[in-house]
Amino acid sequence: MKRVLLVIFFISFVVMCFSQKALTVGVKSDSKRAVKIFGKILDKENGEPLIGATMYLPSLKNGVSTDVAGEFIFKLRQGEYEIIVSMIGYESAQFSLTVKGEGKLVLNLRQSSVKLGEVTISGERPDENVKSTDMGKSLLKVALIEALPAFVGEVDILKAITLLPGVSTVGEASSGFHVRGGGSDQNLILLGGAPLYNPSHLFGFFSSFNADAVSNVTLYKGGIPASYGERGSSVLDIKFKEGNYEKWAGKASLGLISAKLMLEGPIVKDKLSLIIAGRSSYSDWILDKIKDPTIANSSASFYDANVILNYRIGEKNKISYSFYHSKDRFRLASDTSFNWATTNHVLDWNYSSGEKFSFYLSAMRGTYGFSILDDNSFNDFELISGIENNTIKLKADVKLGVNNFLNFGAQSTLLVLKPGELTPISSKSLVNPIKVQEEKGLESAAFVENKWDLGDKFSLSLGIRFSSFVYLGEKRVYEYERFIPRTKESVIGSKDYGDFEKITSFSGWEPRLSFRWSVSPTSSIKLGYNKVHQYIHLISNTSTIAPTDLWKLTDTFIKPEIVTQYSIGYFKNLKDNSIETSIEAYYKEIDNVVAYKDGADLVLNDQIETALLNGEGRTYGVELYIKKKTGKITGWVSYTYSRSLVKVEGPYRVEEISNGNWFSSNFDKPHDFTATLVYKLNNSWSMSSNFTYSTGRPYTTASDKFLYEGFTLAYYNERNNERVLDYHRLDFSITFKSRNKRKIWGGDWTFSVYNVYARKNAFSVFLDDVEGAPPQPYKLSVLGVPFPSLNYTIKF
Repeated sequence: MKRVLLVIFFISFVVMCFSQKALTVGVKSDSKRAVKIFGKILDKENGEPLIGATMYLPSLKNGVSTDVAGEFIFKLRQGEYEIIVSMIGYESAQFSLTVKGEGKLVLNLRQSSVKLGEVTISGERPDENVKSTDMGKSLLKVALIEALPAFVGEVDILKAITLLPGVSTVGEASSGFHVRGGGSDQNLILLGGAPLYNPSHLFGFFSSFNADAVSNVTLYKGGIPASYGERGSSVLDIKFKEGNYEKWAGKASLGLISAKLMLEGPIVKDKLSLIIAGRSSYSDWILDKIKDPTIANSSASFYDANVILNYRIGEKNKISYSFYHSKDRFRLASDTSFNWATTNHVLDWNYSSGEKFSFYLSAMRGTYGFSILDDNSFNDFELISGIENNTIKLKADVKLGVNNFLNFGAQSTLLVLKPGELTPISSKSLVNPIKVQEEKGLESAAFVENKWDLGDKFSLSLGIRFSSFVYLGEKRVYEYERFIPRTKESVIGSKDYGDFEKITSFSGWEPRLSFRWSVSPTSSIKLGYNKVHQYIHLISNTSTIAPTDLWKLTDTFIKPEIVTQYSIGYFKNLKDNSIETSIEAYYKEIDNVVAYKDGADLVLNDQIETALLNGEGRTYGVELYIKKKTGKITGWVSYTYSRSLVKVEGPYRVEEISNGNWFSSNFDKPHDFTATLVYKLNNSWSMSSNFTYSTGRPYTTASDKFLYEGFTLAYYNERNNERVLDYHRLDFSITFKSRNKRKIWGGDWTFSVYNVYARKNAFSVFLDDVEGAPPQPYKLSVLGVPFPSLNYTIKF
């Protein structure tokens, strides 16, 4: 055994020595001052720029990471240096660099095949978490997400996000996610630059993102850059792959209830690349096996598709186009079907000088809609609703120096909301047609931000964003009698506005600040502050995103939510940056929280303002995080203590919730713990597991019941006054990667088990009447048994 290890060591040493390449940049100059070295790091096989790749200089104990264009800038004095270039999923490369003057480098990395002994789960430079000014930022590479246990064999970006500190869901298989106590509508989810309003398939069992078409995922939950706005809690920015410019390749996966296929390659070599990706489900066969006749006679399905084109015009210009479409269908045995769909088009133009200046222009159009169809012969109907989003965005980045970056830009979005239209399907239907008025709004913003180092110890990121919102017609706005509660009965008049006529407007400044103080080479203290105005709201009486939820624009009655966040954190790396630790504390104030009145009617309400109230919210918490990045065993552990509280008080009893006292929001889960482990047994076999625990979410239960005109009615005194049982779950997976990739069975096999020890977590809580007592709560569990799955993936 010792001889084998010595042979392996000797071969590795020889390969490293001979693979080291000599590079020279610049023309020799007499100047001894530091000169700028510009560079780009590319995928050797397909020429795609690598985002977050690291160039490290051991002699200086310093390095840089590539930006969104795969570029970096460094300042060096004349001389000779050793540089190490690395990135997750790629073989590290070592170069000898001779610096004679200013110049440009183009470096290539080869995708890793099989490595002995070590796994890396970070795509950033080794000390990025300590050296950067970023707070509450998480960068996840798809390679890491693929290593985690999958539900029914499907790689799920959203489920990976919920394993991070400060991020949670309200329960089993719920759509959307919640960040630092905020609502699901407070998350801006960008897929290839276009927002998504429902990020899930099949009510949360799958996410809407096909990971095969994605390059990386970035979550901002604190210290949000000034280039982002629109939502108060977080930004989830999902970037598409650029495509293979060199050769055609593909990837196919087959699971128990879904399959997917991805093809990529050059239409014009080195110039025009194409990615086509699609997924589809075939889950009805599982429903047929369930003994409950209601479920067995139901059906559920989804599909999504991506088309991505990238065209390089010379070395400085690139035009990109992406198309995304998804559709879900769920039909109950009772003849009621639910359908929802998203379609996005994004056209981008990128210009980069390669040195100091880059320019980005984007135009986007997106639609999201849902429908409910009931085939009942006497009460058949169709209810449809939707959102249209049209955006144009301009951004420029200027490199003022080696460690001084300026970015600025502007954007404008026209939103059109169609709250609902109810129509009978047949002439025999007893349903009366109803159409709620459409809403239009124009949201615009301009921003500027500067990041620079103030010596060796301090770094500062300072930005400002100014946002405005104009509420537009065509619309009839009702007037209500003053000094009494706003109800449909208190209407005293109305005013009609023409198409695109201004009804009202709002605006505000949104400062952003991030500050880093390096206490030592391996530790730092960071401060963060950001303020965001949110002009669109999710109106729902559920805790999670559902296809029937109502989106509402800020108007003359509903004010914009204003979220202000303060955060502080201590970051420390151990064992040569192989272990990251951090502790972050935050406090958020939310003005104009939108809440619904007790007993509010939200569906097809043309005077929705009579059902809504404005309140205030506050969230606070502490997040602990430990991550091991290298070695055979990698993973992380996180714990979050947080509170999310709301207060709604008004001049009248009917305009108060819980008597005007603070109460827990739907997303208030004080304790949240996650542990993620990835263990690479050898070159072919690896195992991973997740364990998650959280406090049960709040729900409202009745305190009494009474008789009114022959009907038994429940009386609710306080909102969210009880909690479901605590949530916990263990998942496990094992993956086999074949070494013989040329044979049909030479793909990757993944076996996973979701909910290993059969925990009956609550999917929802419903109330049922009990004789002689208030209605009692009952728990509904969807996945109360272990759920195994098998998935096969082949690359070609």
